[in-house]
Amino acid sequence: MGQWSLWPCSLPEILSTSSVNTKQYLGSWYFIAAVGVRESDVAMYKSMDNTVALLQEAIDANTLLLMGAIRVEDYCLKKNWTYHIRQGRKDLELEGRPERHSWVWSGQWLNCTDCILFQELEPELEGNTPLNRVLLYARNTSVSTELVRDFQAKTSCLGMKNFLIMPQEREYCQLDGAA
Repeated sequence: MGQWSLWPCSLPEILSTSSVNTKQYLGSWYFIAAVGVRESDVAMYKSMDNTVALLQEAIDANTLLLMGAIRVEDYCLKKNWTYHIRQGRKDLELEGRPERHSWVWSGQWLNCTDCILFQELEPELEGNTPLNRVLLYARNTSVSTELVRDFQAKTSCLGMKNFLIMPQEREYCQLDGAA
């Protein structure tokens, strides 16, 4: 008798940040698409045309620095995030936001070795809306429409229906001042 499951969705492989080789994920990444449970989970990305990010190790081996160059109309916005790898935890801790859980999913879920997925979860605190979104990043600016459809279908099966793809119609901003 074959093996079967009552769960119709394929589940992503969540990478344990305390045991995965983070060096393979260092370097440039292009933000391709976002999906969330609620409209508010992806609303901040609606004004963006494109984003390029650079993931680097900090001097402290348990810290990752993410620098982003975000295109909004004719403007380039720069943003930096610091993530801490904590022993015994499978997620990344965003500096200044200890309540936010940042999970890294393997791109293998989408059969894409040059992709990585980033899930951000935040509970409802003091009347703030909870957060549950997944961001798709790739090593290249363009990925197949089939891959994007697969991302949308698989996350939709997980209850995430608010989907947004980066238009990528304008020139990418330059990442300056790499740490």
